[in-house]
Amino acid sequence: MDYQTTQTGAVTTARIDYSNSNTDHLLFISSDLHIDSVLCNRDKLLGDLTDAKERGAMILLIGDVFDAMQGRFDPRRSLDELRPEYRRQDYYDFVIQDVARILSPFAPNILMISPGNHESAVLKNASISLTDRLVYALNMEHGGNVLQGGYGGWVRFLFERGKQGGRFSVKLKYHHGFGGDAPVTRGVIHTNRQNVYIKDADIIVNGHNHSAYYVPIVSETISNAGQVVYHTTHHIRTPGYKQDYADGASGWAVEKGFVPKPLGGAFVRMSVTDNGIRRNKPRRLACDIQVQPVIHAPEVA
Repeated sequence: MDYQTTQTGAVTTARIDYSNSNTDHLLFISSDLHIDSVLCNRDKLLGDLTDAKERGAMILLIGDVFDAMQGRFDPRRSLDELRPEYRRQDYYDFVIQDVARILSPFAPNILMISPGNHESAVLKNASISLTDRLVYALNMEHGGNVLQGGYGGWVRFLFERGKQGGRFSVKLKYHHGFGGDAPVTRGVIHTNRQNVYIKDADIIVNGHNHSAYYVPIVSETISNAGQVVYHTTHHIRTPGYKQDYADGASGWAVEKGFVPKPLGGAFVRMSVTDNGIRRNKPRRLACDIQVQPVIHAPEVA
């Protein structure tokens, strides 16, 4: 991929050279893959990841890449939700290697993988960092250059024009998410709260509750020159690929009264504009952000 990455604390930076007409950059964001779950729709997941790879997109995976609830001492364990190939003594070791194998064709495109509540639960209960070991496997065994994020954090896309000068950044705030199903609001109340306390983000991404929405919120201010200016924050919630509801007859989601959820992620296109250097006019850099949710209906097996 045509970028260089660094990390400082909670901030991941992707430095991108936008010279030579390299102005359009595509990002695919997803969460809640639950790849090892028997309820994961792997066909839809692999189809979307393949589409992202073929389109040259960077990939962000924001938590719950693993399901990982079938460990021997996990109170959530259910043999009905354990894939047959995972019925082994070395359950965690095998699941990590298998998930790495499944994601290996996309390793060169994956910018960052961060943990969610499922990975956090395994770290707490079994002292195993699934995300750390997955990132290591993708980098050491499958040619990736994947960074590990936190449960929440920032990704800064820093567009630079080399020796010609000119820099512009797109700031993405991510958080895996928290809370329950929120069948009425779908989590949009939390989005409004984030829009208050997270300042100057261009994109805010959440997952966790398997809902899907895209809400652009426009704010107004004035510039130092006394002109009215607007800023749009693009709020995205990604649903993932786990079909908890199944056919609605039984299972955890049905017993809890949850509703059917869509599957998918979201593409984000970042298009840099640069008016160059003109006589008596300052250089103006900007980035047009377009969000395209990728939504699939769940399927009954």
